[in-house]
Amino acid sequence: MAKFICKEVESIDDYDEYCYYVAGLVGLGLSKLFYASGTEDLAPDSLSNSMGLFLQKTNIIRDYLEDINEIPKCRMFWPREIWSKYVNKLEDLKYEENSDKAVQCLNDMVTNALMHVEDCLKYMSALRDHAIFRFCAIPQIMAIGT
Repeated sequence: MAKFICKEVESIDDYDEYCYYVAGLVGLGLSKLFYASGTEDLAPDSLSNSMGLFLQKTNIIRDYLEDINEIPKCRMFWPREIWSKYVNKLEDLKYEENSDKAVQCLNDMVTNALMHVEDCLKYMSALRDHAIFRFCAIPQIMAIGT
């Protein structure tokens, strides 16, 4: 994750890597804790990772304006590979004259995040403990609603 302090998120692979370190590892760790508690089977790493990536990508999308306006320096994790199809500078998406392009870019970002939903549903459908299910499902439902 430290590599993204000095390096912008250029590609979708960079974006996935950043989100893995921020939230995918949390998904993996929680899955191992659920397994260690004896209440759940060990979920596949890919599903555990998707649980975190979906939440993190939703947060990144939702926080665009707050992050781009951050002072003294903006902090952005939208991949150039996506936003550069619509504008020359990421901050241009916040201006009303670019609202059509902003919606198109937003749709692209949301589509990327939604690629994880099927994995999230598979992960949650395998959970047996009701408390763990609620712990996992509530943030996922809120992210889908966002």
